[in-house]
Amino acid sequence: MNVRRSVAVSAATLTLGGGLALAAPAANAAPTGATAVGTTAQAQEHWRNLWNADISGDYLGTHGHKWVSGLSSVPQGANMARGVFTCWGGGEAGLTVKVSGGGSNTKTGQCNGKKHYATVAAKPGQAFNLTLKGGKNTHVEAWVNG
Repeated sequence: MNVRRSVAVSAATLTLGGGLALAAPAANAAPTGATAVGTTAQAQEHWRNLWNADISGDYLGTHGHKWVSGLSSVPQGANMARGVFTCWGGGEAGLTVKVSGGGSNTKTGQCNGKKHYATVAAKPGQAFNLTLKGGKNTHVEAWVNG
């Protein structure tokens, strides 16, 4: 009797396992129609977070409503630097991403809890920093692609 149960359980496990394996897509399958027009899964950008900082409204109030980060370096394989900020409590703030020997980009936005992004082209090894102008509690993030 125990042998029959063992065989039945083994057969059921094998059947279910095989069915799950057949239902799962192959890891190297071609992108389906669900991807956006003109893109593939391989072509989509990936972003890496380098650091985060929380800047208080009190600090900004006593430092001319300005905060400047230290320099960060763009790593190999990356070609863009991005600054992200989120602030609360009304009003407006701005964040500038500046690449040494390169360009800069400034994004201003309302302090309503939503993220605001400023992105600039950069080469591996170039240094960049973020400059925040505002007066409210703000969360700042530095990102690079690649």
